[in-house]
Amino acid sequence: MKKPIFMGLTAALLYVTTFFTAVNAQDVSDTERQKIESVVQEYIAQNPEIVIQAIQQFQRQRQTANMLSQVNLYRGYLENDPEATVLGNPDGDVTIVEFFDYRCGFCRRHFASAILPLLNEDKNIRFIPQQFPVLDRPDSDPVSRIAARAALASQKQGKFAAFHEALMTSPGSLTEDGIYQIAQSTGLDVLRLKSDMQDKLIDKRIENVLAIGRDIGFEGTPGYIIGDSVLLGAEGIGNMKAAIARARSKAQQASGR
Repeated sequence: MKKPIFMGLTAALLYVTTFFTAVNAQDVSDTERQKIESVVQEYIAQNPEIVIQAIQQFQRQRQTANMLSQVNLYRGYLENDPEATVLGNPDGDVTIVEFFDYRCGFCRRHFASAILPLLNEDKNIRFIPQQFPVLDRPDSDPVSRIAARAALASQKQGKFAAFHEALMTSPGSLTEDGIYQIAQSTGLDVLRLKSDMQDKLIDKRIENVLAIGRDIGFEGTPGYIIGDSVLLGAEGIGNMKAAIARARSKAQQASGR
C-alpha cells in the first residue's frame, strides 16, 4: 500500500474511532454500540467509494494546508503586484488570486460558469489573474506562453480586461493566429501588440509567477488563493463563495467589526 493512501485510510479510521469514542462517552451500552458498528461496517461494505472519497479529501486537505504555508511567503506580492491588472473592484475587501493557463479548458469553462457570475454578483471582490502557462510541450507551438505574453502586453494599450475575457470565452482551441484575431476583435493594435510582446520584462514576469506557483505547489490549472483557502481545480461557484465568506468573516473579525 502506498504511503499517501495508507495515511488517508488512517485518517478515515481515526475519524470513525473518534465517533465511537464519543458514542462511548455518552454511556451507550455495548449492545447498542455493536449495533451501530455493524450498521457502519455494512454501509461501508455496500458503499466502498466513501473510503476512497475520505482518502482523497484527506490528501487534498493535507496538500492545501502545506501549500498555504508557502502562500503566506508570497501573498504580499501576489495580491499587491503593481504590474498586475485587477479585475472586479480594485478596492474590494476580498482578493482572489488565480493561477491559470489560457489553453486550459477547465480554466475557460470555470471562468464562464463561476468567475464571471461571481464578479457580476459580488461587487466587492478584487480578482487578480496570474499567468501560469504550464500546458506547452517541447514538441508543439508555445501557444500558452504566447497568449500570456500577448495578454500582458495588452496592458500597455489599456485593453487587458476585454482581451482576457475574450481569450477565456473564445470557442475551440487557441492558436497563435487565433490569439491575434481575438486581439484585433477587442480593439487592440496587433502590430503594436506584437512589438510590445518582445519586452523582456514580460517574460521575466511570467517566469516569476511560474516559479512562485511551483514553489507554492500548484501543478496544474486553475488554482485559486482566497484568504486562507487554496482551491485546486475548477471548484465551482459554491466552493468559491464559501471561501470568500470565510475570508470576509476573518477580515471583519480582525478589524473588530
